[in-house]
Amino acid sequence: MSRSMPPKSRFSWVLPAVALLLWLWPGVTMAQQDPPAEGAPSRGADEPAAARESLPPELQNVLDKLDAANEGLKDLTARVTYEREIALLEEKQKARGELTFKKPGRIALTLGKPRNEDVYTDGKTWWLVSHRYNKVEVYKAAEEGEGGREAAFLDAAYGKSSEKLLEDYSIELTGKEQEDDETIYRLKLTPRPDEDRPAMYECIEVEVSDRLWLPHVLVLHEQGDEVVHTYNLSKVRTNTGIKDEAFVYEPPSDYTVVRPEQF
Repeated sequence: MSRSMPPKSRFSWVLPAVALLLWLWPGVTMAQQDPPAEGAPSRGADEPAAARESLPPELQNVLDKLDAANEGLKDLTARVTYEREIALLEEKQKARGELTFKKPGRIALTLGKPRNEDVYTDGKTWWLVSHRYNKVEVYKAAEEGEGGREAAFLDAAYGKSSEKLLEDYSIELTGKEQEDDETIYRLKLTPRPDEDRPAMYECIEVEVSDRLWLPHVLVLHEQGDEVVHTYNLSKVRTNTGIKDEAFVYEPPSDYTVVRPEQF
């Protein structure tokens, strides 16, 4: 079984960052997931469809629009503002950066000061870069499957249909607001109880505009709301013909390269 990142990496921000990317666009698998044991209970095939049918009509319409937008997406570039808030310490940290994405599963995310950290993947290899420590951690990407309940949701997202999302989350439409010539929809996703695969986040809040029908704000609430991660995308451009070479990282000669999964 290969892993895409260790449980205790120096790059503590990477998981929520990648969570954002996988939420927006599927096709990036984080780790291999063991198949269920023979005879293990599983959800019936009709359960997601039944959950979908029970949703309010307006929410069903929003999910339909998100599905359609994702199907037409080939690549994307955007500016990213990331903010981490730790309530107990009354601490806030903000960083700005750039995001480049291309299907299937190619990502380049750079965050400036004070993070000074980047993530690159060409779909086969992950490079986690710390410019503060002149260090690069390299991991293999899994061929298929996901590394747990949260990653399974993020990988499925809207690209494989929102019915897949409903297997693990309940979805609410918590707000709707008119801003100039666009409508902003706010969604809240709450994990369904599962003792075998506990959720990473207490809930996930998403803002979607009817201009592009792609999520542009994502708020990840850790358990107990002790830490809240907020991502805001702006200056979004889609389907610009990004080259594959943009997702391969070549470490500078003075950077230390480590491969933790070899240890």
